[in-house]
Amino acid sequence: MDPKKNYYEILGVPESAKGEEIKKAFRRQAKKCHPDVNPGDKAAEARFKEINEAHEVLRDRGKREEYDSVRKGVFQGRGERGPFGWPGGSGFEPGGRAYHAETVDFDEVFGDFLRGGGTRFSQGGIQGRDIHMELPVEFLDMANGTVREIHYRRPRTCAPCGGTGRSGRKGCASCFGAGVSEAEERVKVKIPAGAQDGSKIRVAGKGEEKPHPGGNGDLVITLRMIQHPYFRRDGSDILMDVPIHYSEAVKGAKISIPTIDGPVMVSIPPGSGGGRKLRLKGKGVLVPGTTSRGDQYVVLQVSVPGSRSEKFLDLVVGLAEYEDPNLRSGWN
Repeated sequence: MDPKKNYYEILGVPESAKGEEIKKAFRRQAKKCHPDVNPGDKAAEARFKEINEAHEVLRDRGKREEYDSVRKGVFQGRGERGPFGWPGGSGFEPGGRAYHAETVDFDEVFGDFLRGGGTRFSQGGIQGRDIHMELPVEFLDMANGTVREIHYRRPRTCAPCGGTGRSGRKGCASCFGAGVSEAEERVKVKIPAGAQDGSKIRVAGKGEEKPHPGGNGDLVITLRMIQHPYFRRDGSDILMDVPIHYSEAVKGAKISIPTIDGPVMVSIPPGSGGGRKLRLKGKGVLVPGTTSRGDQYVVLQVSVPGSRSEKFLDLVVGLAEYEDPNLRSGWN
């Protein structure tokens, strides 16, 4: 506590401000100059500390009354040296009434601002930051599920100095006074069947390490699906373009189609045109949160012969009498 500082002015509140008004002012000011928003900005860091100091005093009724009294020079104490070095600040008011500090939920104060990646506040202190990474995963591994071992660099508390950054009177030679050092970490991660591109997996406690009571951050993994040569996803359904010969489209045929479970035989109905979809029920991927699977759709692509031989052209002319003369009549 520094009576030379005007904590009310620092938070931008009147001296008559109540607890909720002080909390809101602190939240508003802290969001502007929090170190996570202004990385490397020493002025913002100093401002944040000043705001935090003002809030710590003004939110506590006892500290606030002592601060006000000292600033006004009318403190009615008993001549004792209190916890802040000022007479009478022994933890009780002159009449013997105990101070009752208003508790502040830091997660409430910073919740929407810091969730999803930055520093977080726990009941016991500042929690370690989350570590974010992207993980490329093969199409079939995301469809069927798999287990992957992840290697990454993780900030951990420096063991030689216990996170203090000091070794005796000198800076720690292992972490150069930072209190943390990076170490390679390995963790096995289960990728659930049916995971989508962009799905996130959170591994609790595997982010930045913080000693108790703050606690470690988490490892947040964003899955990035590697495109397959011929399969593609539409939610839990699989689509696949399948080329067929012109003769197969006209006469019909049975052909082998690959699926994520292995090849299956599919009947192509006679007279199938390009773009027709054939449904393979239950051959898609697992619908998340259920035991059901999507479907696979075979999209037929009719291949027109490229031959220009005289015999081929005679055959084409012969086919013309079977073609629909009104094929494009709707345009007129």
